[in-house]
Amino acid sequence: MKRVKVGVDGLDQLTQGGLPLDTVTLVSGPAGSGKSLLCMQFAYCGAAEGGEPALYITLEESTESILRAMANYGMDPEKLHGSAKLKIMDLGWLRQEMNSQDGEWGIAAMEGIMKEGATHLVNTDWLKEESQVERELAEGMVGFRTLEAVVDIFIKKDNIKRLVIDSVAAVGLYYEKPEDLRKELFRFGRFLKEKKLTTMIITESVSAVANQTRYGVEHFIADAHIVLGLRNVRGEFKRTITIQKMRFGAHDIGVHPFNITEKGIDINVREYIRF
Repeated sequence: MKRVKVGVDGLDQLTQGGLPLDTVTLVSGPAGSGKSLLCMQFAYCGAAEGGEPALYITLEESTESILRAMANYGMDPEKLHGSAKLKIMDLGWLRQEMNSQDGEWGIAAMEGIMKEGATHLVNTDWLKEESQVERELAEGMVGFRTLEAVVDIFIKKDNIKRLVIDSVAAVGLYYEKPEDLRKELFRFGRFLKEKKLTTMIITESVSAVANQTRYGVEHFIADAHIVLGLRNVRGEFKRTITIQKMRFGAHDIGVHPFNITEKGIDINVREYIRF
């Protein structure tokens, strides 16, 4: 199966050439483990080197914050951001705006959001895509239907090939019932594969068990699962990376340490952490 480079040399070695094309990879780990940075490098690699336009959807950080982080780790996103090669969309701003709305949600509120959104979002045409999107936004949250509308408009407009969702933990807040979250998550997973996107989805680890995710079902839609950790090794905390699973090809299964340098993630593929 054709592989696409992640943009992190060590990880491309551990996956024997990169991630399988048109698959969904879940990236999980605790706060501070490097999840967003890994996905930034993945998106930037596609846009700058691989000829694969990328869309990075952030629900927790601003566009400015993502751009600043990329630049801080040796990337040059300013020359790409806003072009057809790299889009960084701030849906966290939209969630805040929805929650601050006074009065009844309706067409006037939608038009106001679309007008102001020009300074925060690359394109807001997707807001008019379907009634389910309007229902989600009326409740002040972003659900999977909204994400589908966003992704679909940028596939049509810019032919995106790489996608990052940062993070699914924020999307899951929309669903009160676990069965609704599970149903919509599986639906979203099928949507991504039908659209032939190579996708990275970030979620959180919520306990000492590194591969235990916030909702416990995210890994079911993933073809690959990369687990980042912060482990206490003889009194010193080390960042670690493990490829928990990867369909469609062989991969390394060891626990490797990595550092975050001025050029991003640096994985020591020759060293293993043993417990």
